[in-house]
Amino acid sequence: MAGTTRLQRAAEDLRALELRRRGLTLEAIAEEMGLSRRTVERRLRSALERMGSETADQIRRRSEDQIDAVLRAAHELLELPNLSVPERVRVLGLVLQCDRQRTELLGAKMPSYLVATLELEGSGLEVGSGAARAAKR
Repeated sequence: MAGTTRLQRAAEDLRALELRRRGLTLEAIAEEMGLSRRTVERRLRSALERMGSETADQIRRRSEDQIDAVLRAAHELLELPNLSVPERVRVLGLVLQCDRQRTELLGAKMPSYLVATLELEGSGLEVGSGAARAAKR
């Protein structure tokens, strides 16, 4: 059997890192990739060394771009007229989660609590913060 190319090896290293970031154990990654536990450890170390050349600012920008992409998709989903109320609630939960991740990414602190209200008005769904709702009263 021919050996793997450097590109294939780098792809395997990154795959191992992605599986680890998803929470898989070393043993589960080894089984998934058909490698030994020790080889998985080497693959992870290699992937992390490659990432070492990436600056913290580059990582932050890449993460911010991913969050923005999720938010764009979430807002597109919210525009769908046939989205049920439970589906809208799930999408809105995702939006709040993205906001929390962006806040952490930027090193800011979220308020100690965040209140979101959902109000059905006619056939639509209105979303606002608890503060905005209180201001209406």
